[in-house]
Amino acid sequence: MTKNTYRFIILLLTVLLFLVIWWGVSFSQNNNNEIELPNAIENIYPLPYDQVPQQVSLEIDFPVGYELTLIVDNYIIPKEEIQYVEATGVYIWKPGPNKAFETWGPGKHNVRIIWDTITGLPDYGEFEWEFTTY
Repeated sequence: MTKNTYRFIILLLTVLLFLVIWWGVSFSQNNNNEIELPNAIENIYPLPYDQVPQQVSLEIDFPVGYELTLIVDNYIIPKEEIQYVEATGVYIWKPGPNKAFETWGPGKHNVRIIWDTITGLPDYGEFEWEFTTY
């Protein structure tokens, strides 16, 4: 092969590299959007539209003094299965043996939470989101 053939191959590979990089950047997911949570919710995990492993736990962080009803994939999770850290107001639930769900199946999952205050003035609300497990 001649020098011009090698130069042509290198030029084509360079153009292909730039096209692949451009395509990847233009079609990548934009994670710069800030999630708007209701005022009563301090934090949730996984976030809406997150893609997480099947071993993930649901974590919902409220101010102290709120009670929660958790609905996962249209099934109400019994309060006995939800771990509650009273000092911080964090609710944690994870599928496991002898629970409502033994494992997260791969795919989309819909989570709906309903809350109200335990004492004081009522602060009723609800929030729904979905995430994907792989």
